[in-house]
Amino acid sequence: MSHPIGYSRNPDVAWRCIEGQAVLVHNRLGEILVLNDTGTFIWEHLDLDAASLARNMAEAYEVPEDEARKDVLEFLGVLRSSGAIVDAEP
Repeated sequence: MSHPIGYSRNPDVAWRCIEGQAVLVHNRLGEILVLNDTGTFIWEHLDLDAASLARNMAEAYEVPEDEARKDVLEFLGVLRSSGAIVDAEP
């Protein structure tokens, strides 16, 4: 799992961290999504490749790397289905 994540933040989504939690506002849809600590961690590190993101998350939250990898991929699916992230331009 050393390939880039392949997603980027949707430009229609404004966001800000408030008290350690990312608040995402999908301007076009008028939807708000509040991320928990781990979701915020993933959101803030979307520029990393998937392996680095999972490794950093495992270290930060003291969980096994394979568990972190599974959680990262699952949450990226949630972000993608909500429209918060889009496929990155090649």
